[in-house]
Amino acid sequence: MLEDILKSVNKAEAEADEILKTAEAQAVSILEEAKAQAKAMTSDTSQKIRSMNQEMTEKMQSDGQGQLAAAAAEAEKETEALREFIAPKRAEAVEAVISSLV
Repeated sequence: MLEDILKSVNKAEAEADEILKTAEAQAVSILEEAKAQAKAMTSDTSQKIRSMNQEMTEKMQSDGQGQLAAAAAEAEKETEALREFIAPKRAEAVEAVISSLV
């Protein structure tokens, strides 16, 4: 009877060792898989961030060019308005300069 108990204990220990080895192998496998997934997620996230940065840069450049074009058009309008304003007075100014020289 004692012999049967010892055999049962030894068998149970052997099964426990086998279960432990299997669990350790699965843990290593799960860890490796998790590392691979984390690396892939990091890579994907980095790519998304680079893409978003590129899009934002392009949008800012586009917006800046639009604002620059609008400012240039406004400056052109103001310049033309000033030319129209001074055109009639130009003859008077030329005459005043000539008079002062003579």
